[in-house]
Amino acid sequence: MKYAEVAVNAPGGHRHTFSYSIPEALKVEVGCGIRVPFGPRVLQGIVVEVTEKPSYPDTRDILQLISSSPIVSPERIKLALWIADYYLSPLWRSIALFLPPGFERNTVIKPKSIKYLTRVPESEKAKGVSAKQRSVLELLSESGGRLPVPQILGQLHLNRGIIKTLLAKGLVVEDEVEVSRDPLACRELPLELPFTFTDNQNLVWHPIEAAIDGQGSAAKPNLFLLHGVTGSGKTEIYLRALAETIKCGKKGICLVPEISLTTQTINRFFARFPGRVAVFHSKLSQGEQYEEWRRIQKGDFDIVIGPRSAIFSPQPDLGLIIVDEEHEWAYKQSDQTPRYHARDVAVQLARLTGSTLIMGSATPDVETYYKAVNGLYQLIELKERITPLGSTPLPEVSVVNMRDEFKAGNRSIFSRLLKAQVKLALEQQEQVILFINRRGQSTFVECMNCGFVPSCKRCSGSLTYHSVEKRLICHHCRRAYPVLRSCPNCYSKEIKYFGIGTETVEAECRKLFPYARVLRFDSDTMAKAREYEKAMNSFRKREIDILVGTQILAKGLDFPGVSVVGIVNSDTGLNLPDFRSGERTFQLLCQVAGRAGRGITAGRAVIQTYNPGYYAIRYAALHDYVGFYESELNYRREFGYPPFTSMVRLVYSHSNEEKCRIEAARLAASIQMLMDEQGAERFKLIGPAPSFVSRLRGKYQVQLIILGRTVHNILEKVDLPPGWILDVDPVGML
Repeated sequence: MKYAEVAVNAPGGHRHTFSYSIPEALKVEVGCGIRVPFGPRVLQGIVVEVTEKPSYPDTRDILQLISSSPIVSPERIKLALWIADYYLSPLWRSIALFLPPGFERNTVIKPKSIKYLTRVPESEKAKGVSAKQRSVLELLSESGGRLPVPQILGQLHLNRGIIKTLLAKGLVVEDEVEVSRDPLACRELPLELPFTFTDNQNLVWHPIEAAIDGQGSAAKPNLFLLHGVTGSGKTEIYLRALAETIKCGKKGICLVPEISLTTQTINRFFARFPGRVAVFHSKLSQGEQYEEWRRIQKGDFDIVIGPRSAIFSPQPDLGLIIVDEEHEWAYKQSDQTPRYHARDVAVQLARLTGSTLIMGSATPDVETYYKAVNGLYQLIELKERITPLGSTPLPEVSVVNMRDEFKAGNRSIFSRLLKAQVKLALEQQEQVILFINRRGQSTFVECMNCGFVPSCKRCSGSLTYHSVEKRLICHHCRRAYPVLRSCPNCYSKEIKYFGIGTETVEAECRKLFPYARVLRFDSDTMAKAREYEKAMNSFRKREIDILVGTQILAKGLDFPGVSVVGIVNSDTGLNLPDFRSGERTFQLLCQVAGRAGRGITAGRAVIQTYNPGYYAIRYAALHDYVGFYESELNYRREFGYPPFTSMVRLVYSHSNEEKCRIEAARLAASIQMLMDEQGAERFKLIGPAPSFVSRLRGKYQVQLIILGRTVHNILEKVDLPPGWILDVDPVGML
C-alpha cells in the first residue's frame, strides 16, 4: 500500500499536509488533483508526495482522481512548499497559485468551440427541400462541402431551425471544432530583426549566453542582476537571451511590473517572435485565462509574458526567467495570502528548474544590489544610453528650490526654469512629460475659520477634491462625498483648497500653453486597458504635446519624442514613516527623468523641490546609483533595517478600536516573551502602534514590526487568531 501526502482545500488555513491511502485502482502521482474525504465532506486536494509510510497512522482512502495526469509539476510543488514555509501561509493557498483558472471553484471551463456543418454526398439528389434549405446545401457545395454554422446563418440570414431540419433529414452532419481564445490573434506587427550590440552590450551578453548554453562557471550562479541606465538597451538583451534559450530547446517567462505595461512589451516581443508569445494576466476573461493556461501547459508557446501572476504559469521546459524593472513594488502581492514577492519566487523557480534568471533595472532594489555585490547574483552593468545617434549622455537634470521661487514672487506651481524649458520644447515641436505623484486637483480641503479638514467616514485619510467629478473622493476606499459649501463644524463659508494633483497640473498647462495638446494620464482617466493603449499610441504618434501623469509614467515607457521632463513636486514621499521612503524617491526621480532624451534630441529634466539637499534628490540629479546605494546602506546598517535583518509586519484590524488595541498588546507581549527566550538582543519589536492609515473601510488598524535575522523562528511558534495579517518582507511600513 502506498500513501499520499495531500494539500487539502479545507477551511482553517492549514500549513501541513494530510495523509491518505492510495487505492490500487488509482494511479496517483505528485501534482495530481484528487477528491478526498475530510470530516463529513469531500474536498479537493493536490498530491504533494507519494510515500511508503503515512505521516499519520490512521488514513482514509483517496476517493477519486480529478485529473489523470499531474496538474502541477514536481518543481512547482517544491516551489509551493517553499512559498508556504517562507511566507508562513496556508499550504493550499500557496499551491492554488499554480492551479488552472476555475479549479478551486469547481468551475468547469470548457474550451471555446464552433459548430461546423458538412453536406453528405447523397444530399445532391435530395428532393422535397424548401428554397431556404436548398440555399444552405448549395452554399456548402460552393465552399467545398463544409462551413461554420455561424457563417452560414449570417451569410444567408437564416435561423437555427433550418439547420435542425436538414440534420433531421440526414442531409448534413454537424460537429464541433475547438478554437483558441487567443488575446493576441488580431495583433499584426512587422517582423523585427535583432539589433547589433554595442561593445558594452557584448560584454554583458557573454556571461548570459554562457549560462544559457550551459557553459557558465560552476562557481557563479545563473542569476544575473542587469543594472542598466535608462535607455541602455536592456530589452534587446532580454530578446537575445530568449532567442538563445529557444535555440537550446527551452522556453522562457518574462515578468513586467504592471498589466498596463504588457502591451508595450508584447508588441516588442511579438514582433521578434510572432505567434510564439502568450500573455497571461488577471485582466483576461476567465475563458481566455483558461485557454492560455492550457496551451502554455501543452508547450504551445516559447515565451509567456505578464505581471507577477505569470511566474505561476505552467511553462514546461523552462530555461529562462526575466524580471524587468525588478525594483518595482508591484511585484509584491500585498492584498491577499500568500503575500509573496514575484522576484523572490522567480529566484527560487530558477534554482529548482536550473533556469537562467535575469533581473533588470536602472535603479535596482537596494537589497537585490546588496546580494549581487556579495556574490549571490552576478552583477552585470550597462552604463551607456543608446539612441539613434549611438551612445548619448543621460538627461541633464536641474534641481529647483521652490522656496527661492516663492521668495522671488513666483506663485505658480511651475518654476521659471520649468516654464522656459516646456516653452522651448513646444516651440521646437518636441514633447513634454510632467510628473506629479498625486491624482485630483487639491489634496485636502480646510476651513480657514476653525481648521476643520473633511475626512472619509470609513477611513482616516483626508479627502481629495476632483474637479471633473466635482466630488471629494477618498483615495483609500474610493467613496465620494459632495463638495462643501460651508463648514459643517462652524458653518463658515471660508473653505480653501490646498495641495496639487494631476488635475491642477493639467489645468495650469492649458492656461500657460493654450496652443499645446495636453493629456492627463492617471488611474482616473485610464481605468481600462484599451484607454491606456489608445493614449500611449496617441502620444507615440505625437498627437499629444504634453503628458501629465502619476508614477505609471516612471515604469519603462519609451517615447523618442520627449525632450523635457518636469517633476512638479518631488517631495511627496519624503516624510513618510517608512525606512524605504528615500529609496522610493530616488527610484521615481531617476526613472521619470530617464523618459527624456531617448530620441535624437538631448534630454533635459527639472526636479522641483523644497528639500534640495535631501540625499535621494541629490544623487538622482547626478544619476549616481552607487553613491545613493552606499549612503542608503550606511543608514540601514545603523538602524538595523534590511538587508541586514529580516522584517515581518503584523497588522490587526477590527471595527472596535479598543478591541484592536487590546489584541495588539496581547500579541506584542507574547512575541516579546518568545524573543526574550531566544535572546532579545537579536530582535527588535516596533509597536504596537496605529498603522499610517489608522482606519480603513470602517476598521481600525494596529501594526507590529519585527526585525531580526531569525524572525521565522519566532513566528512559527505564534498562533495568529482571525483578524491578523502577516506580511513577510513587506515593501513598506505604511
